[in-house]
Amino acid sequence: MNLPAQPKSVSREALLERERRWTVFAGAAAIVGVAIILISLGESAASVRTGDGLADRLVEISDNSTGLVLASIAQGVGWLLLGIPLVFMFRAAAGRSDRMRRGLIGVVVAAPIFLAIGSILSTAAVINAADEFADNSPAKIEACVQKELDRKPAGGQSDEARGDRDRQGGKSDAGQSPEAIKKAEQDCRSEVARDTRLSSSVSGLETGFGLAGVIAFTIGMAYVALWGLRTGLLGRFWGSLGIALGAVFVLFTIFSLVWFIYLGLLLIGWVPGGRPPAWASGEAMPWQKGPGRGDGPKDGGVLPPSDPEAIDGSGQPVEAPEAASAPELPEPPGSEPRKRKRRDTD
Repeated sequence: MNLPAQPKSVSREALLERERRWTVFAGAAAIVGVAIILISLGESAASVRTGDGLADRLVEISDNSTGLVLASIAQGVGWLLLGIPLVFMFRAAAGRSDRMRRGLIGVVVAAPIFLAIGSILSTAAVINAADEFADNSPAKIEACVQKELDRKPAGGQSDEARGDRDRQGGKSDAGQSPEAIKKAEQDCRSEVARDTRLSSSVSGLETGFGLAGVIAFTIGMAYVALWGLRTGLLGRFWGSLGIALGAVFVLFTIFSLVWFIYLGLLLIGWVPGGRPPAWASGEAMPWQKGPGRGDGPKDGGVLPPSDPEAIDGSGQPVEAPEAASAPELPEPPGSEPRKRKRRDTD
């Protein structure tokens, strides 16, 4: 049985030609994508948190949801744009190293798509929750307030305060003070808004796609930064930073966007010193640092000579130097030469 032929690596000329066509476009997509995400972040569904002020925010969205819809669509477009430099960097590193797992390109492609879908589903969930809160919240809040007041004993009040309520038509809410009633209403309003937001009919899909997107983006960003560092497409600092920020993407999303700004500037060629030599050579030129190795490819930095894959700045293998024999030390002046003992052999 004939096995299918293994895919051959792209030639160096084809790799460089492809990168010449797409490098600036990928860099621009990174910068524009970050700008869109940051600008629309405050008005998107991601800003509708289940905390203080949620009830008022749901009322605003119920009255006018146009701004939320536009901001969330912009968020999705921004994540899709960030997928372009990720895929570009993945293919650039894969073209310089056969050790990369090329099957992970699917994860890199799927990550921004899942995040964009999650953004749209999040918008639908918020709008659904806002409409339900506007329609059904008064009855739920009233029932919650009554339950809270029945559970708490009436606070100590002066005879004058009680007489004022009697003159206004009797006691209110089992003798509770107006402050206690107001606080119960505020707490219940926030609780009902939070329950309404979390119980939306599309909250399950929203959570699923959002979680899948975060996991895929974490893997994709960290893997691309790792192999960008190993092949010399990224410097040590920005490569290591990309790995770290990719690993904690879910916690420090904004800081991860800063890395994409640098990546965009690097691809366009707007960073001091230009792109590392690996971009022009079309070959892997790993960055190393150590005594006598310089500070990277530009300074002649190479891998340890014992490494069979070591290369120098010109892309040629480096041969290990021969070990030099230790020089003989001269005898101190005025000293007699030492005689060596001869062993008699029988």
